[in-house]
Amino acid sequence: MSGEMGWITAGWLLGFAAFNAGLGVAWWRRTRAERQFVRSSRRSDVDPIQAGWWLGASWKGASAQREGYAAEVAVRLLVLAGHAQADGSGRITLAPGQHSTPEDPALAACLGRDEGVTVHELLTEPRFTPFRTALESRRAPLRRCFGAYRVPALLAAFVVSFAMSMNAMLMGNGFPGLSDQDPGWWTLLWMALWAVLSLLAAAWPPEASRPWPLFTRRCRAALARALAGESPESAYRVSRGAFPPPTSQASAAGANVRRTPDGPADRTGRGDPAELIDDTADVDVDHGGGFVGGD
Repeated sequence: MSGEMGWITAGWLLGFAAFNAGLGVAWWRRTRAERQFVRSSRRSDVDPIQAGWWLGASWKGASAQREGYAAEVAVRLLVLAGHAQADGSGRITLAPGQHSTPEDPALAACLGRDEGVTVHELLTEPRFTPFRTALESRRAPLRRCFGAYRVPALLAAFVVSFAMSMNAMLMGNGFPGLSDQDPGWWTLLWMALWAVLSLLAAAWPPEASRPWPLFTRRCRAALARALAGESPESAYRVSRGAFPPPTSQASAAGANVRRTPDGPADRTGRGDPAELIDDTADVDVDHGGGFVGGD
């Protein structure tokens, strides 16, 4: 490699490194408050309702910060503590002999109505606004996804590799390592450089990935401990109430749809949560990767 080619290579690669360093500084400043929260949360166990917010659901690939799962966790804690009971349709009522409500405002806002309530009603009806307000106060101040850093880094890899090859070709420099130092080789081999720089840029986590993997594991463990004594039947009953009743779903799909006269009526409903009840392990996926995704 000639001295001139060395300067060209060093200059463009330093520019690529500086751009990624700038992205790192932007991420560091943007997540300052979040990092402080994660550090402070290590001094105590994670609140189970807050853990429900962050985990988002019991299945893999769920988005973080989902209100529905946090509400479901709150109701399941009520049932587990003996303050409430759930029937087969997911309707929650005061347990027999209970004349007081829990001290926790998010839990107490669920109770006090003789007719009972479902998780879906807690999340949709105006009369349960106090419950949703109390639930929102338990949400961790964390963004639900990592953010757009990988795409700018990949674009920078493309720009640097192409611009460096054009720079070298216009200056009459051949591709390093080839016996034939014809500058025309850059028109093909710049893509090899692009591939290498793209691999480095891919160290940034995907935009939609969940950040703070250590906090995610602590939330999973805290929720597993809080619901350790829960029966699968109780979890299933509460989960049924998290879905709209079949009549509401049929109305949303269109009330004027005709059925075949000689066909049996479909009474199974849609969105049956039977397959979603096994959440005692609170399985989740962390995509935090690279040198900036951890806590």
